[in-house]
Amino acid sequence: MKKLGALIVLLVFASLSSAAPAEVDLHDYWDQRCSYCHGHSSEFARRFLRVDQGRLRGVHRRDDLDVFLRNHYLTEELVAPVRGMLMAQLTTKPLFGPKCAGCHGTAAAFARQSLSVVNGVLVGKASRIKVVDYLASHGRLEPHDVPIMVDTLLRVRHEVSGPINP
Repeated sequence: MKKLGALIVLLVFASLSSAAPAEVDLHDYWDQRCSYCHGHSSEFARRFLRVDQGRLRGVHRRDDLDVFLRNHYLTEELVAPVRGMLMAQLTTKPLFGPKCAGCHGTAAAFARQSLSVVNGVLVGKASRIKVVDYLASHGRLEPHDVPIMVDTLLRVRHEVSGPINP
């Protein structure tokens, strides 16, 4: 299962870097255009989507979710990144909500405000401390959940800002 999760994260990063313009904040896009009817993207993914033979499938649109996304207000350049975001949310252990949201709000808001990627490493924007090191003593995470949280936050940071090094 760990290998499947890691593969999915890599596929998400590949689709984000090649398909979405760097200035598109996927979470803001979802919040502005989709959340009114569908709620938070991770809740939507976990409730209405599933993975079947490595493909993301919808409860109602089992055969071709991409066609549905294209016909449901997504531009062509955003279909793959949004599908990747939803796939990652569906297949990643939901840690941020129960462990972090009470203090930090949503993962997207936290990533925008507090996280940077420097030379491929996720760090605190103000402190420049590596998030992996910080989480060793913060957040009441089990040691085996720290890499999952770091991967999640790194993915979300890319989803809100594109693969940049501020």
